[in-house]
Parts: sequence; structure tokens; C-alpha cells
Amino acid sequence: MSELNKDIDLERLFNDDEIAHWLAFDHAIDGIGLARVKLLFERFESLKAAWEAEPEDLQSVRLMSPDVLGKFLEARRKVEPEKLLHQLKRAGVGAIPFYHPDYPYLLRQINDPPMILYVKGHLRFDHWQAPLAVVGSRKPTSYGKGIARELARDLARQGVTVISGMAYGIDSLAHWGALDAGGKTVAVLGCGPDVCYPPTNRPLYERLIEAEQTAVISEFFPGTKPEAWQFPARNRIISGLSKGVIVVEADQESGALITANIAFEQFREVFSIPGRIDSRMSRGTNSLIRDTKAHLIRDYRDVMEDLNWAVSAAPANEIACVVELFGREKEILDLLSPEPIHFDHLCQKTGMAVGELSATLTVLELAGVITRQGGDWYSRSAP
Repeated sequence: MSELNKDIDLERLFNDDEIAHWLAFDHAIDGIGLARVKLLFERFESLKAAWEAEPEDLQSVRLMSPDVLGKFLEARRKVEPEKLLHQLKRAGVGAIPFYHPDYPYLLRQINDPPMILYVKGHLRFDHWQAPLAVVGSRKPTSYGKGIARELARDLARQGVTVISGMAYGIDSLAHWGALDAGGKTVAVLGCGPDVCYPPTNRPLYERLIEAEQTAVISEFFPGTKPEAWQFPARNRIISGLSKGVIVVEADQESGALITANIAFEQFREVFSIPGRIDSRMSRGTNSLIRDTKAHLIRDYRDVMEDLNWAVSAAPANEIACVVELFGREKEILDLLSPEPIHFDHLCQKTGMAVGELSATLTVLELAGVITRQGGDWYSRSAP
């Protein structure tokens, strides 16, 4: 991200008036992509100011070629930002522009992030933790169906936010699994967020927009109908939002493998469920394991292990919380069990200095993953 004027109060800036002008640039202006919009925002310190700037001011900053500037001025005469905002609100959809404080930080890191994320539902991006994508075939076997729902349910119980594309098959089952656990799940659509596609997924769509821990999102303006080219574009958002992508079951031509390849390009971890060597629906997942750096996983524990994630203790009947471990925190946690171990023993096992070990144990204790007993004894907290 380019350096912004530190005096800009982004939270206060993004009122309805400013959002309306982001909608205008995103929805109505051809030839002005995110890169140019970011420069305009930084130069004028709001898109409303950029929209209302005099032609000579726009020309002087040299952010648009004469041809693009001409198209912009023509569109500006026709487009009504307030009308777009009204359409957005009438559809019950929220808009989160690129510079909005709630825009997911992981998505900012990819090469081509959306200018705006359109959101329908109740789950706020700042309430997410440990996002993971679960994708796969639209025509899974009974094996794949069972694995997808169980895996997503187990991950959601640990506090993971399950992300998928609400397509037939594995995607839908991943969402249902997270819903089974009462956990967090987000569907990324290849159409407007107010458009249920496929239509037969209406019961799932209704749950996703109504439940407290769920939402549907899209880079497409409300009312946008699904078209074939929009789904590969959607896949980059699924992986971009996630710390890693899990492919449950996929043929070698599956769109899930597109998502996996995008994830590699975005420097995300990729996980694959192995399957029978004579099953068509396992050709893609088995090839990921054999031919790429994808992790072979058997259940949610393998995912948590590979990502250095631990689970903080949670009250009964509540969703747990994922804690990401850094440095030697995982080494220490691996030495602990429900049975208490004395500080001196840990010091001997790790070879760490007393001060370093004490500080690391304190961090783990504050995170809720270990418990300190009397007399400098430590144990792993029950999840």
C-alpha cells in the first residue's frame, strides 16, 4: 500500500457520501482501476474530492491519460453516486472500500485486490480470526461429502473462520459444517451478494445472511448476475482472504485446483486430503500432494499443526479461539500436556535462559493455551 497522509482520519472519512463516490468509481467508470483510484485517493485525500475536482486539477496531477480523463468526465456527467448508494442500501448490502479500516489485511497483500468488498450478513471482518478456505469438487463422492462437512465443523469449533464459494458439493458442505458448529463462515460469490447462485442453495444462502457469525461477500455490485468469467476471479478472493486453502476432493480439471494454484502464487499454504488412487475425484488432490508443496492432511489437527496454531481454552459450549504461535512458543507448548511440568524441567529441556523461558510462558499463559499451577508448574490448558 502506498504511504497515506498520516493526518487522514480514515474511520471518520468513510461516511455515506464518501462511500457513494467509491461506488461511482468502482461501478460506473471504465478504464479506472484500483491502482489509479488509490493514487487519486492519496492525492485528493478522498474520492469525493477527486470526483468533484476541476478538469485542470485532474489533468495537472497526470494520473489519467487524456483518453481516460475524457471518459471520466463523460461518465461523471451521467453517474449519480447518491443513486448507487441508494441501490446498495435497498439491497441490504454494505460496502468496504480498499482503504476502509475494516478491509481484510490479508486481501490487501495480493496483487489484484478488489476495489470494494460488498457484504451481506452480520459477520464483520474485524471479528474474523484464523481464516481458512475449504474447496473442492461440485460432484463429490460420499467420502468427500463426509470429510468436507466434518473437517469444516471441527475447524469452526476451534475458532477458525471457514471460507468457501457456496458452489454445489464441497463448498456448500464446508459452509454447512461450520454452521453445524455454530462457528464463523463466509461465502465468496461470483455474482452480486444479493443474488443467490446456484438458486437451489437458497436455504444455505438465507442462513449465511441471517446468522450472527456468517456473511456472503463479493467484489460485484448488487444485482450483478453470474457469468462464467467471474468465478475464476472470485477464486483469487477466496484464497486471498485465507491463511491457507484446503482441497478436499477434486478431479484434475476441477476449479478447486485453480484456487490452489492461485493460493501458491499468493504465498498461502495449501492442504490436500488424500483419496483412493482409482477414484477420479481424488486425482487432483493426490496430484497436489505428489507434484506440489501441498501438505497432506488427515484431519483438522494436521492443519493446526502445520500452521503453528494452538487453541485457547474456552468456556463450555463456546467456540474456542485460535492462537498463532511464533518463535519457540510452539516448541514449549509441544513439551506440555495436561499433566503439570516444572519450570526447571522445561528450562533443562529447551536450553533457554530463565528470563526468555519465563517471558515465553507468560505469553502462552496470557493467550490461554497453558495454565500456571502453584510452585512454577505448568500444564497445557484444556481446549
